[in-house]
Amino acid sequence: MKKKINIYADDDLEQLVALRQNVEIAERTLLEAKAQASRLGDTAAVESEAVEAARAAYDAFVDEAAERAEEWVLSNIGHTEFRELVKAHPPRKIDDPDHDGEGDPKQVTHPDDVLFGINTEDFGRPLLAYVDPEDDEIRTIVSPTDQVAKRLKRLSAGQFDTLWTTAFGLNTGGVVDPKSLRYSTAPTSSAT
Repeated sequence: MKKKINIYADDDLEQLVALRQNVEIAERTLLEAKAQASRLGDTAAVESEAVEAARAAYDAFVDEAAERAEEWVLSNIGHTEFRELVKAHPPRKIDDPDHDGEGDPKQVTHPDDVLFGINTEDFGRPLLAYVDPEDDEIRTIVSPTDQVAKRLKRLSAGQFDTLWTTAFGLNTGGVVDPKSLRYSTAPTSSAT
């Protein structure tokens, strides 16, 4: 299983978010104008030029940003290898913050580690840098493959977290057959 992630250049992601918000504002404004016209009994069509202009600006910038973005391709590494990595990075334990002060405090899992069940502080880099020593085709980062350590070091915290959590998901996600979702296994209403 593979997943492509675009790491956008400079402030492209922020601009994409702003342009998408402009589309949503224009759509909401159009809906409000249509509702107002309907309440007033105005049958004239409300113009949607602002919505179309906002969508066109967004679409154009998506294409520009995609050309500048660096594409990363991630892959799962296999359950045995992944479990070994998980075992090597157990969740951190801390004193219970709700301790009442009497006796020794109970140890609890660090709040950042609860969801993943691993030490989120130091698990990401080994997962992303993983290459099977027996088969270098089995790796977390399929592309780019040159200077991976240097590239990982230069990512923002958000970009790094996006990559490692995506790789985590690739290695922990189950298999779903879309055909199995087509029909309910529940008894029909006539059978009850």
